[in-house]
Amino acid sequence: MLSLRWAIALLLAGGLAATSAHAEDVDMRVQIAEPYLELHTGPGRGYPVTQVIERGEWVAVLLRRTDWFKVRTSQGKEGWVSRAALETTITEAGTPIRLRDLIFDDYRSRRFELGFAGGLLEGDSYMQLRAGYRFQENLSGEFTAGLATGDFSSSNLYFVSMVSEPFPEWRFSPFFSLGLGRYYSTPKATLVGAIDTDSNTANAALGARYYLTRRFVLRGDYRRHVVFVDQNRINEFNELSLGISLFFY
Repeated sequence: MLSLRWAIALLLAGGLAATSAHAEDVDMRVQIAEPYLELHTGPGRGYPVTQVIERGEWVAVLLRRTDWFKVRTSQGKEGWVSRAALETTITEAGTPIRLRDLIFDDYRSRRFELGFAGGLLEGDSYMQLRAGYRFQENLSGEFTAGLATGDFSSSNLYFVSMVSEPFPEWRFSPFFSLGLGRYYSTPKATLVGAIDTDSNTANAALGARYYLTRRFVLRGDYRRHVVFVDQNRINEFNELSLGISLFFY
């Protein structure tokens, strides 16, 4: 259980670091069309304004980080400009600059996904890690490792699943999935006569994604697990989970 918690913590820390460090290269020159353009020390309105560029001056756009752009003046000074402010400038062709929306284009172009979630598995506390690969816009494959802890037993779930997302262009995007895997359950030592369970399992899920930022997506799942204990007996479990996923190229 501790190793899974540490893995989740490291995943979140790595994802936050990657997001804050990531910047997309941009190569363009624009001219200030408004009376002035304010330059911030960092990519956000909370950073102070260090200098103001007047109308008619040219700046080179160097990097993009979400909706903030790093620019350099003709004197070599650098600063950050918001997307709204940069869209008031004009290009070398004399036309207003147009900047594409990153969120959905970038999500759909990325292939690899890492995520974690917490919730309940038939009333017991449940945590999971998952890794996915997007084959196309509507279809992904995933591997999930989960751990449930309760008063009477602890359980491990490992399964692979196929995920279908009918409307990947929607910011709030529903999906469904089917999976197969393995279920392990170990009763607490205080239970008399209880035995371990090691069985095949199948599951089906409905859920939805909500795209938060350029790299992060909030995800909720309702999943029904069927455990094939033996030829004459099956167990069924309901899973409810909520988590965050991080996309990579």
